[in-house]
Amino acid sequence: MFSLFDDGITKTKTSKFISITDLVGIIRNNPYACQIDTIRNLRKNGDEYYKKLKSQLPHITPVCMVRERNLSDDNLEKNLIQFSQYLYYDLDHSSPEVFKDYFIKKYGHLAALICISSSAGGISVLFKVKNHITTDNFSLIWQKVRETILSEEIVDKKCCDIGRAMFISDDPSVFYNYENEIEIEIELANEPIKKRVKQSKTCKDLNFTLNYSFSIIAIDKVLEKLITRTVVPVANPIVDYKPVECINVFIQKNIKDGTKHKIYTSMIHALVFLNQDIENEYIFSYMFYVNNRFAKPKMEKREFIRLFNTIIKGIKEKGISRVRGKIRYVHFNPECNLTKIEKTTVANFLNGCKRKNDSIEKILSAKTKLETEGLKVTQKRTAEISGLSRKTVQTYYKSRLIDMEEIVEMINNSFSRRSGEQDRVSGLNRNDAVQLLL
Repeated sequence: MFSLFDDGITKTKTSKFISITDLVGIIRNNPYACQIDTIRNLRKNGDEYYKKLKSQLPHITPVCMVRERNLSDDNLEKNLIQFSQYLYYDLDHSSPEVFKDYFIKKYGHLAALICISSSAGGISVLFKVKNHITTDNFSLIWQKVRETILSEEIVDKKCCDIGRAMFISDDPSVFYNYENEIEIEIELANEPIKKRVKQSKTCKDLNFTLNYSFSIIAIDKVLEKLITRTVVPVANPIVDYKPVECINVFIQKNIKDGTKHKIYTSMIHALVFLNQDIENEYIFSYMFYVNNRFAKPKMEKREFIRLFNTIIKGIKEKGISRVRGKIRYVHFNPECNLTKIEKTTVANFLNGCKRKNDSIEKILSAKTKLETEGLKVTQKRTAEISGLSRKTVQTYYKSRLIDMEEIVEMINNSFSRRSGEQDRVSGLNRNDAVQLLL
């Protein structure tokens, strides 16, 4: 089955679905025959206006059924219904009738449909394929037919596009054979990806040859080696407090259409930055797991590989750029053995102290400014200069800065590393330490 579009190339919504027999019937007795004759005469006389008239003809997407003829990027997943199991080839020739007869004699035992093209600039051909066509293997199958069966012919490369339109022609002597079907021997794209010298190009977007591919490593093995966040050395037994620019590769639990390219690009850049000496297979496998597990729906494998290779190629050409991280102050010793609740309590306490100090510093700076300018120091003026609320200024107006080093030392002395149910350090057990911070 094919998607039919009645109202010209600018209309992308499918009008209805038609079968191969329906298509042959239209081509044999096309209701737009007069318009097609005009198009052919204009083209023969070198009048470019024929292109505008041609764009108004009904057309189909010969290789697939779609909801809408918009299959770029994430729209492929949304609009593609299924493949038709037909491949479309357009071959230009100055004498289309003669070329059609030659083509029928040479390929009539293989082709499902052969007709003069709508503008009579050559012929249009459909091959029916036994192989189950998917987004992963479509371009491989199309290219294989071009390189084997049609190796001696000049084929329009633009037909290697899943959403390519075929304007319905008028050809009373259209050749068709519903029984003809070909089978192509290829390495299926849904088999495990093995290393090889080259991969075929994608049809539309990729304009360079992929020079490498990746085997998929089990995620547990990947996580043993891959770094997903900045590793900060901690000197204290429990926690350090110091500003460090940190990168954390966060997995969004429901990656929706329209966000995949942006999210994956950011994650890959961060992973490359954090793992500059690791093989790319580990990063590929991690992202492959993320796509399969958390994308709703997941990106098609071939599109995913294309995106990954494009990003890696860009990084290789431009060098490792500095990935922008977030400044974090609280860093726990991996061996501190604090529970999640205890870590949250400590982190909230230290970050609360920092926020309080930030406010106090703004208040002190505003007071100094007022004194320097010889103005009376009031809470109202302090709030205006500092940008803080009157309530915040009132709360910390006479406060002193907290000694963060002293606080951190107190926490490290108050908590002990876990050894059984309780340990005591500086006369405080673990519960005492938590209560102190609360």
